[in-house]
Amino acid sequence: MRTATGVVLWLAAAAAATAVGMFAVGAIGNDIFGSDQQPLSQSQVDEQLAGSTRTPAATTPPPSTTASTGPSTPPTTSDPPTPQATPVTSDGGTVLARCAPGGLVDVLSAVPAQGFSVDSDDDELDDHPQIKFESGEREIEVRLRCVGGRIVPEIKPTS
Repeated sequence: MRTATGVVLWLAAAAAATAVGMFAVGAIGNDIFGSDQQPLSQSQVDEQLAGSTRTPAATTPPPSTTASTGPSTPPTTSDPPTPQATPVTSDGGTVLARCAPGGLVDVLSAVPAQGFSVDSDDDELDDHPQIKFESGEREIEVRLRCVGGRIVPEIKPTS
């Protein structure tokens, strides 16, 4: 009788351990509540980057319901539009920059590609910032200019 009870308890413990293991394997890739987390594609990343730099359009209050005797004036906005951030991609990595007032270039970020590192002295506003991506003996230089309100890159391998 003791042997039969031991076998039954052992089988119950094995079944419970198997169920917990199956649940754990099934939960890999899901958060604790079961929703899937999928990595973003390059186009989704670009869309989110472009969307994060936009400012909401200025809204004006609805026209008054009372009669007005004078001419109406168009609404004005006090904030100038925020310049659009532009990703510049090279073999060494990606630089995110935008044109700033006065024709300066504002470098927002520099993300190296796998195997590269960033060597940049220009982390503030500059009229021609230069970012170098380095990997061993290989260097890729990214120079940026603001022409007509748009980022114009010059990418040169310097190895």
